[in-house]
Amino acid sequence: MAKVNRNSLRLDADFTEDTVGFAIEAFLAVLSFPRHRFTVEPFSRSKERWLGADARLLGHRIRGFRPFYMQFKRPSAYPDLSGAKVITDRKKLGLSVAPRSLFFPLRNKTVNQKCYQHNVLFKLQRRLSKHNLGNAAYVCPLFLDRSAYRLHLHLEALARWPRFWRTRPWDLEDVLMDAGGRTIKFDRIPVLAEHISIPPHDEVKNAKHNYSFDEAGKYLCFHSPKALPDGSSSLAEFLKKIAYDFLGENGKIAPDNAYQALRKLTDLGEEEESILPEIPPFSPDDPIGSWLSWGELLRQQYDIEQYAFVSWDDL
Repeated sequence: MAKVNRNSLRLDADFTEDTVGFAIEAFLAVLSFPRHRFTVEPFSRSKERWLGADARLLGHRIRGFRPFYMQFKRPSAYPDLSGAKVITDRKKLGLSVAPRSLFFPLRNKTVNQKCYQHNVLFKLQRRLSKHNLGNAAYVCPLFLDRSAYRLHLHLEALARWPRFWRTRPWDLEDVLMDAGGRTIKFDRIPVLAEHISIPPHDEVKNAKHNYSFDEAGKYLCFHSPKALPDGSSSLAEFLKKIAYDFLGENGKIAPDNAYQALRKLTDLGEEEESILPEIPPFSPDDPIGSWLSWGELLRQQYDIEQYAFVSWDDL
């Protein structure tokens, strides 16, 4: 059950950011796309991951990949009758507050961090877009109570069984792929449709800010305050766009070009100061390894998770 602060009427989710990441990672891990011979993988060298992604990535021949990045957030909420700044800001901007508004704060710097996590994610997203390499965003559930969400997810899965009992509850042809094109219907997978994705919209000078939105993940507001009506989408839409680019012409990073692509992403270029982690040492014979090591460094330093759509020769 969501935790209630009786003084401010604030509701806090009864799960952690790690719980959010684990749930999403589990769903992405079981997806497969045999028509196009690709999967979605955690893309780092971490030895702690239960999925064993390293073994898979090193045990197959990768034809190409497209990275994307998620920073998982845990939501809180205020009811519309609260006098909290999140509510008063939204009312001033004419944004929906009933019956409640969800929000999450930016993360402050730790002792060992030289930059705000938000600014790292912002810089990463901007450079990914500039060089057409992928995308990055905050990802936050649209629910506060873990038990209620699990029940909702379970019931949606059961509702699909009568039609798909001979195969699986989410059939590839009906759910994930359009019959004649490259559109992937992630929105029909409940756990993905129940999360909001928010690309960071600007740099900040401190972490005393929040992103807020309604219970449907709409009417986004950044609390300076500033309304961002087109600043969010569902996680399903976020993944759909990345997959569309991945399946398009020149949408994949080939192994032979992997290190050069990572250099393009992390090099200073025209910028005076880079706040992205430097590429750690790696073997010249293992260009994919440079991405795995860099993804692990990004996770360790800023809790930003690196994933990738991966195309295989021998899937």
